[in-house]
Amino acid sequence: MGRVAGGELTSPSGTVVWDGTGTLRVRYDDPASDSLRTRLGERILPVEALQAVEVNASELQLVLREGADPLQSVTGGHVDSLYHFPINDPAVAGQIARDIRRTLARRDVPTAPAARWLVAPPAAPDRIEGRDATLSVANGQLTFAYKRGAGRKKKALGNPWSVALDEIVDVEWAAGQGWSRGFLRMSVARAPLERPKPKHDPAALVTDRGSDVDALFFGARLLTRIRP
Repeated sequence: MGRVAGGELTSPSGTVVWDGTGTLRVRYDDPASDSLRTRLGERILPVEALQAVEVNASELQLVLREGADPLQSVTGGHVDSLYHFPINDPAVAGQIARDIRRTLARRDVPTAPAARWLVAPPAAPDRIEGRDATLSVANGQLTFAYKRGAGRKKKALGNPWSVALDEIVDVEWAAGQGWSRGFLRMSVARAPLERPKPKHDPAALVTDRGSDVDALFFGARLLTRIRP
């Protein structure tokens, strides 16, 4: 089979550049969009990270394999819209989709969950501030340092409280909505099935309105530390 043609799709949600050989670059270059896209800037997706590419009357959608993207995984799939792009040029969208599908078939890319991360997490610091705690990573440990306003239940395991990275089995992020605050929460193997609310959970950091994206990036980076 001959070389697959590349292509570029520009939309208000971002620009998709397909190199024709196996790599997609997604540029979120519209500062008027939202803070998450503006902070992301660009993402590089190898074709092996894709389960499918879909085109309908209004959008081109990149469907990622489960476990390929730590950013998507830490949100439980709630940032899928990052990979949905309104179509301005149906012909270009259709050609890019056909080319990607041919490459997926030629490389026999499975639709099963990925065995390792295939998309790099966004850059993130080793320390973030939340509403009720400071969270930091150093020397193989994740440490919660609770603030003065954190309640007794929050500090039940000590202040500060640390857990080894190799004991963490999952990381969960949720954005603030309405009056509800967002949070970043860790799970270890011995964690109870029913967790307390994040404001009472020692293993959760409650976010401020302006720290949701910081916590998301930190959580995605943390996932790659505990699952190479």
